[in-house]
Amino acid sequence: MTGTDVPRLVRLAAKLTMALAPVGLLLLLDGLMELQWRASTNAHELVALLDKIKADYGIEPPELLRGRGGAIQLVVLGVVCLAYSSMGIWLLRGRAWARTTALVVGAAATLFGLFGVGVDATETRTLANYFADLHGSAIGEQEAAVRALLYPGWYSWAEDIVQGLQVILSLVALAALAWAVISHSDWFSGRRDADAAPDEWDAALGRVREQSRRHLEADS
Repeated sequence: MTGTDVPRLVRLAAKLTMALAPVGLLLLLDGLMELQWRASTNAHELVALLDKIKADYGIEPPELLRGRGGAIQLVVLGVVCLAYSSMGIWLLRGRAWARTTALVVGAAATLFGLFGVGVDATETRTLANYFADLHGSAIGEQEAAVRALLYPGWYSWAEDIVQGLQVILSLVALAALAWAVISHSDWFSGRRDADAAPDEWDAALGRVREQSRRHLEADS
């Protein structure tokens, strides 16, 4: 089999799927870096300072990045995206199991990423709001102490960018694969053993093609 044997849509879907590898790696590194920061002395001192300010002045602390649980989720999502990207190799080879796995995992990764972005977008206790509260109180000088212990300012921006890339690329790769499967279902089914029975995806695609054929005949 040569590269020219692969249908164009299948090649596109496979390349988009494999493109999730660097995004998955960035998510993995992002989560590990956050876990490392949370284990640092600065992080423990920062949490203690925020708790003291809350106890003494009633100012609620901000949400620091995504929380430890969120950092672990980034690590898991990064590993999932790396594994998902490897499906692109098998999509090029027309493996039916890779088609099914990529569709299921791609949908799950997209939904999981959208959930994470949505949680971050609805968070009201941001650092900006927290510093605004400090400015409006009698302890505005505490801002310098908080900033001295805080993670670098670029970190939260990098995290948001990587999360956004993951959601967009996962969605585009999933849509491209669905389009390729509908347009070239024979590419995947043809790579199974000749005596293998059609699976559920083949049966569903067969019904879609049959309904389309009937509509075309009715219109003509």
